[in-house]
Amino acid sequence: MNLSFNHTKLKAIKNKKVILKEIGGIIDRGVFINGQCVKESKKLLKKYFKTEYFLTCGSGHDSILLALQALGLKDNDEIIFPVNAYPTAFPIFISKLKGIPADVDDNGQINPNSVIKLITPKTKVIIVVHLYGLVGNLNKIFEICKKNKIFLIEDCAQAFGSRYQGKLVGTFGDFGCFSFYPTKNLSTLGDGGGILIKNKKHFDYLKKAVQYGEKKRYQSEFISGHSRLPEIQAAILNLYLKNIDKELVKRKFLADYYKKQILKYGLDKYISVLSSDNDSKPVNHLFVIKTKARNKLRNFLKKKDINTFVHYPLTINRIKAFDFLSRKSYPKAEELSKQIISLPFHPYLNKKQINYIVKTMAGFFKQ
Repeated sequence: MNLSFNHTKLKAIKNKKVILKEIGGIIDRGVFINGQCVKESKKLLKKYFKTEYFLTCGSGHDSILLALQALGLKDNDEIIFPVNAYPTAFPIFISKLKGIPADVDDNGQINPNSVIKLITPKTKVIIVVHLYGLVGNLNKIFEICKKNKIFLIEDCAQAFGSRYQGKLVGTFGDFGCFSFYPTKNLSTLGDGGGILIKNKKHFDYLKKAVQYGEKKRYQSEFISGHSRLPEIQAAILNLYLKNIDKELVKRKFLADYYKKQILKYGLDKYISVLSSDNDSKPVNHLFVIKTKARNKLRNFLKKKDINTFVHYPLTINRIKAFDFLSRKSYPKAEELSKQIISLPFHPYLNKKQINYIVKTMAGFFKQ
């Protein structure tokens, strides 16, 4: 059976003719940065999120970097973030801020109880990461931020379309940061990102920050780099955005079908599926299970042509680049890092393929 782990190539091939036509139009117009496709992206995303303030940028990484920059924080200011969120850590420390890792819950989402213990007078921001497209106890985190006058940044890189208490994730925090990396729920065919912004003051700042701090060309009001969504990637984003609702529905259906088949084969005795808060309606980016037999199961599946991944195998404080962080224990995150497996998951999977994956896992556990 031919099984793709993600849908990037399949989707690009399906839309190849339209994509090439869009690229041809951009070449004919001769505007490759900040052209009509980027303007359309901003317009469509503002409409999707029913917000007044949304900017595109170069990547999901840049979206967090820019959000932190907009807050005008100082070197000793503290940012609390989940210890298992590998990509999220980099913009924090590049900003020369003091990142404070927090442990997570059983589903890999930041644990509010861990957060409360870490708050100090220097705590300025909490970054909640909707890992795998799931949502944790966002209401509790929101209450913590409000009570302590702390900014909330939502890292929605893997959670485009997920909802909490009926509202789209990204609309709760002071900033909602998105990645349009090729494998994401909403994607381009390269790097790309976006920022949903609550405050007009922050929006006005970021409009300049994405382009050398310029109010007008060559009129920089402060020192900044640049972070721009390329015109070609914006065209692809706009194309994919037109069909996003159908794809999100398909993702929900396939995640539910996976769970039903796991129960059908009695695999709930051996594995558990990472899940979302009861108040949420997640759109899975990844379908993640956990089992103590992780490595043996992965090897078994690979022999059956089923590729799996581990997102992510180490907590931040166990990675060489972050040696300066304390080696303290984060029990739940460390347990998950040794047990989680991401199974093939994308909108182009079908029931037959999921049946094969689950049946193969059953063969491993019941052999």
